Amino acid sequence: MENIKRLPSMTIGESVKKVLSNLFNFKGRARRSELWMYWLFYFLVSMVLMFIVKPWPVVSFIVYTLLHLSLWSVTVRRLHDRGHSGWWVTIAILLSTFLQAYYLDMGYYEIIETINPDPEAAMAIMMDPIFNIGLLVSFFVNISILIFCVLDSKPEPNKYGLSPKYVVEE
Repeated sequence: MENIKRLPSMTIGESVKKVLSNLFNFKGRARRSELWMYWLFYFLVSMVLMFIVKPWPVVSFIVYTLLHLSLWSVTVRRLHDRGHSGWWVTIAILLSTFLQAYYLDMGYYEIIETINPDPEAAMAIMMDPIFNIGLLVSFFVNISILIFCVLDSKPEPNKYGLSPKYVVEE
C-alpha cells in the first residue's frame, strides 16, 4: 500500500539555492514554499541593490534581468505544480510590456512627471479604452497567477512531472 508523505517547507536558503540553480529551467514543478521564500529573497535583495547598483546602469540592468528571469522561471514551475500552463507568465510579461510602451507613446509618463502635471491631459489618457481594457486584462491575468500560486500543490503526478512536495513511501 502506498503512503503519501508531505515534505517540510523549504527554508529561504534552500529556496534561493534551488531557484538560482534552475535559472533557465522553465520545466518541471516548484513548491509553494520555494516560490514564496524566493519572493522574500527577491524583495530584500532588490531593496538593497536599488541603492548599491543604481549608479551603474549596465550592472543594474544585468542584475535585475537575472532576478526577473529567476522569478519568472520559478513562477512558471509553480504554475506547472498546479497543472496550469506557464504561458500565463508569458502573457503577463507581454501585457506589461505592451502597456508600458502604450503609456510611453501616449505621453502619460511625461504628463505625470512634470513639475505641474496637467490633470485633464492625464485623465484624457486614463479614459482611453485601450488604457482601461489593458489594465483590466492585466489585472485579471495577474490575479489568476497569484491565485494559482497560492493554492496548494497537487499530490498526484501531472504532465509537468512528479510532485516536489508529496513523495510516495512504500
